[in-house]
Amino acid sequence: MEYPKIIVKPPGPKARELIERERKVLSPGIGVKLFPLVPKRGFGPFIEDVDGNVFIDFLAGAAAASTGYSHPKLVEEVKKQVELIQHSMIGYTHNERAIRVAEKLAKISPIENPKIVFGLSGSDAVDMAIKISKFSKRRPWILSFIGAYHGQTFGATSVASFQVSQKRGYSPLMPNVFWLPYPNPYRNIWGINGYEEPDELISRFLDYLENYVFAHVVPPDEVAALFVEPIQGDAGIVVPPDNFFKELKPILEEYEILLVVDEVQTGIGRTGKWWGIEWFNVQPDLLIFGKGVASGMGLSGVIGKEELMNMTSGSALLTPAANPVISAAAEATLEIIDNENLIENALNVGNFIMKRLEEMKEEFEIIGDVRGKGLMIGVEIVKDKNKPDPEMTGKICWRAFELGLILPSYGMFGNVIRITPPLVITREVAERALEIIEQAMKDAIAGKVERKVVTWH
Repeated sequence: MEYPKIIVKPPGPKARELIERERKVLSPGIGVKLFPLVPKRGFGPFIEDVDGNVFIDFLAGAAAASTGYSHPKLVEEVKKQVELIQHSMIGYTHNERAIRVAEKLAKISPIENPKIVFGLSGSDAVDMAIKISKFSKRRPWILSFIGAYHGQTFGATSVASFQVSQKRGYSPLMPNVFWLPYPNPYRNIWGINGYEEPDELISRFLDYLENYVFAHVVPPDEVAALFVEPIQGDAGIVVPPDNFFKELKPILEEYEILLVVDEVQTGIGRTGKWWGIEWFNVQPDLLIFGKGVASGMGLSGVIGKEELMNMTSGSALLTPAANPVISAAAEATLEIIDNENLIENALNVGNFIMKRLEEMKEEFEIIGDVRGKGLMIGVEIVKDKNKPDPEMTGKICWRAFELGLILPSYGMFGNVIRITPPLVITREVAERALEIIEQAMKDAIAGKVERKVVTWH
């Protein structure tokens, strides 16, 4: 079969009708509608909409559909479990499937001898990590990073700082949070080229942390934890210098501050390793997971050092967390990733995509930076000496959508193309998607694209 397949210019009539019906009954607070897309079914790395158009998916439902769509193993295990029992609450009883999932996560964890709590989404898992940090350390302060997206629950919103729109009108949020500039090699507040001078960028950050923040703003002995994405996701796939975490960790240990890594986007094989922090050879104290662990079906949690996880009984209780059906999806997902070598595939196909994008960078002046690990890749679109160009980015992504590729734009300035396809994507499908990206760039540069996609604002 040839994919993508566009039989009616999107959005088609059925999609437009459903979008209008949704507008009348659903709050805009549910999300940022990147595309006028109404999926009907999915298979592998493809999505078919209600009008019969078939798209290559470079979004994977916000990097959550790790095993693609309708994987036979996932479908089989979920069906079998629903027929047995659909709900059993681990807060009050025991669940064999949830135990097996926890054992598997403990086995692949970068933390030695961990314990686990389960949640429903990355957001509530972040809230749990905040509770664990404060309960175990008995300290009031949390450090986080500018550009961090940690979620939408109250605690997650409080520690995030991706876009001010997330916080407008909701204050006062959780107090005692302070944000640090992320060491972005391409675009940082110190004006350092972090690719050519990574050590200087790290040094400048650590100087700011110790000699300004800890000396004048936040008492380090009152900081419970530092929350960080190993690779910043919604900020635009920002990869810090290789030695950043290695040099940061001793300072945190000196002040007994926990290192909490948010692996909701970077975990479960997305970057070509089970966990993004593995690229940096540092052991965190707490690790937050979600999204891809159950192929997007609603499982999250926190993996932590055993001594940190002795919380009050019931203080991490969520009624549907790790119920039998979701646990079946998670168990199947982890087995699929293992048995089908999807982590290796993420690395190989990701390297292929990066290489082709680097070649495009030589051809197109609008590409300022290409970065990422595995199948978590960002392409920064610029103009006039590396100024962000969200307008051009939006048009490229819209043209790609018209041609059959789901290609979102996001980032702190709305000028980064996000590439996070399902881990099952093949090199052949990726090559077709790259052809579409190249054509979309040519059309956008030539002024042939009138619309642009929606992004965070």
